[in-house]
Amino acid sequence: MRARARPIARPEGLDPACRVEVELGCADAEFSFQLAERHPDWLVAGLEIREPCLVRNRERARALGLTNLVFAYSNLNVDLDRVFAPGSVDRFHLLFPDPWFKEKHRKRRVIEPELVRVIARQLRPGGELHVASDVWDVALEILEVVEACPLLRNMLEPWSFWRGNPFDAQSRREDTTLRREQRVWRLRYTLA
Repeated sequence: MRARARPIARPEGLDPACRVEVELGCADAEFSFQLAERHPDWLVAGLEIREPCLVRNRERARALGLTNLVFAYSNLNVDLDRVFAPGSVDRFHLLFPDPWFKEKHRKRRVIEPELVRVIARQLRPGGELHVASDVWDVALEILEVVEACPLLRNMLEPWSFWRGNPFDAQSRREDTTLRREQRVWRLRYTLA
């Protein structure tokens, strides 16, 4: 049986008060690699449940010399609360999650009310949850779950999507979606 997630250790050389950016379900972690490269004074963490992805990402980060980029195992809906202390994360990024359309696969969906509450508790004051999806129905479901969390508030107004990418990094899925001239549905929430 797989060991449960463990707290992320801050790499040596980073300021103990540095910004912490976390990509949830990072897969190939293109977004995290770009953030880490462009912001060497930030701690960037990619969390993933699939061990082969973690191995590849760690090897790539080592080869690129990105000492501010770490990858760790996490089953988000089970043990995210073990990875970070309350009030320690500046921003969580959940990019293109939940491509499970069939009813029998709905149990695999990531965005659940308890996960949103855990994320809110782990955010620092002024922290943010950033979500992006290229599937309208999935984006609406995520919007409904996050809007129901009294700990978070939409950075625009309730039930609103953010236009454009406000970050200097982009996932491979976002690249593909935009190349196809399709829409990215983006949500940004901060602590209420």
